[in-house]
Amino acid sequence: MQICQSPTDFMLALVLGNGSLWNCAPRLRQLGIRCQHFSKDTVRDLNHDTAELIYLLPFKTLADADWPQLRVKLAQANRCYIIVSDQLSSAEIMNAARDGAYDVLLTSDGDERWLEALRKVVDSQKLWLQLYGGAPLGSKDLLVGQSTAMKSLRQAIERLGPTVASVLILGESGVGKERVANALHIASARGAFVAVNCAAIPKELMEAELFGAEKGAYTGANKTREGLVEHAAGGTLFLDEIGELDVKLQPKLLRFLETRKARRVGGNTELQSEVRVLSATNSNLESEIVEGKFRSDLYYRLSEVILHVPPLRTRPADISLLTLAFLKAAGERLGKHFDSAEPELIHKFQQYDWPGNVRELKNAIDRMVILYDGPVLRAAWWEVPQRINSRAASLHQSSHTAPTAADGRPVALNRKQKLEMARQLLESSGNDLTWVAAQLGIHSTTLYRWRKTKKI
Repeated sequence: MQICQSPTDFMLALVLGNGSLWNCAPRLRQLGIRCQHFSKDTVRDLNHDTAELIYLLPFKTLADADWPQLRVKLAQANRCYIIVSDQLSSAEIMNAARDGAYDVLLTSDGDERWLEALRKVVDSQKLWLQLYGGAPLGSKDLLVGQSTAMKSLRQAIERLGPTVASVLILGESGVGKERVANALHIASARGAFVAVNCAAIPKELMEAELFGAEKGAYTGANKTREGLVEHAAGGTLFLDEIGELDVKLQPKLLRFLETRKARRVGGNTELQSEVRVLSATNSNLESEIVEGKFRSDLYYRLSEVILHVPPLRTRPADISLLTLAFLKAAGERLGKHFDSAEPELIHKFQQYDWPGNVRELKNAIDRMVILYDGPVLRAAWWEVPQRINSRAASLHQSSHTAPTAADGRPVALNRKQKLEMARQLLESSGNDLTWVAAQLGIHSTTLYRWRKTKKI
C-alpha cells in the first residue's frame, strides 16, 4: 500500500514508552514514517501546536495513575492515539476503545494493517490536523469567509471579545466552534486558553479534571493536582460538548460560575479563579432541560450570549476562500508549492453538501496536498464521497430522518433522539462507529460509552 511519496509527506509518529514498542521504530521508518521517542514526563511539556503528531502508546499506559491527565492533554490538543501491544484480549481492546483510542495494533500485525490504521487516522474526520505552519488558533484569519453570515459572526466576536460575558457557541459538528472560542479569547487579550472536551473524559474523572484533586483523594491520586479552572486563571476556559457534562457535576460548575470559587476533590479550602467560561454544543440543550438531563439555571448562566456558527452548505460562496486558505497552509507546512485550484474543483466543492462542514473540506484538501504535487489543485484528484452520500440519502428518505426547521436547516437533536438515531445508523452502517459519530455530530468516545452502558 502506497500512501505517501516520501517520509516528509506523511505524519510524524510520536512513540511513548520503552521496550518492545520503541523497537517498532525501525519498522515504521521503513514504511516512510518519521519517529521520535519521548517519555511521558516530556510529553506533558511538549508544544502541542506541532501538527504532524500521531501518538503510539503501550497498553500499560492506560493503567498509569497519571494517564487521565495525559489523556486530557491529548484531547485538548485534538490528538489521536493508537494503542500498541504484543498481545491483548478482547476485553482489553474494548477498554482501550472506551478510553478513546482510535485503533489498537499488535506488534505481530502485518505492515498492511499498520499502514491502514495510520492512513485512517489521517483520513478520518476525527482528526483535524492543524496545518497552519504552527500558527496559533487565535490568528486573525481564523474565520475565513465573506458571506453575510460570517461577517456578522466576526462582528459579534469583535464586540463580545473584550467583555467577560459567558458565550454559548452552537453549531453542527465540524463548523469550527472551537475556532470561534479561540477568536473570542484572542479578542479579549486574556491569559491562557484552556479547552476541554466534556465527552472525551469519563464522568467519574471529570470533577478532578475541572477542579483538581488533593493527594489521596482517590485511588491513584499520589500528589495534589491543579484543575483546569486553576490552569485557566486569568484566561479562558472552553467547555466543548457541554451537553455531555454529567448532571451530578452541573451544580458544582454552576456554583463556580456564580462565585468563581471551588474546592478540589478531597479538599476543604475554597480556591478562587477568575476565568472566563465559553462553551459549545451541537445538542439541543433546551430539550435536554425538559428531559432533566441539563439544568436550566446552568444553561442560562452559560448562555448570557449565544452565537450560531453557520454550516458550510449555507455559505457556498466562502468555499473558494476557504480552499485557498487551507491550500496555502497545507503547502507551507508540507513544503509543497500550491498556488491555485482548478475552477472545476471549486464548482464540485460548491455542489457538495459537506456534512462534515469545514473540517471535512480541510481534510479533503490536506489529503490531496499530501498525495499530489502542485502548483494547481486538480478536480480529478477529488471524488464526491459516495459512501457518505448514499447513506445520507437513505437517511433523508427514511421516516426516521432528523427533524428540520421551516427553512430546511437540521434541528439539533436531544439525547433521546440521538440514541434512537444511533441505533438505526449503527444497524444500517454495519456498526461503523466512526461514521455514525460523525453523522450525529458527537465524539466517538460518547458513542463507545453509550454502547458500553447499553443505552444503544
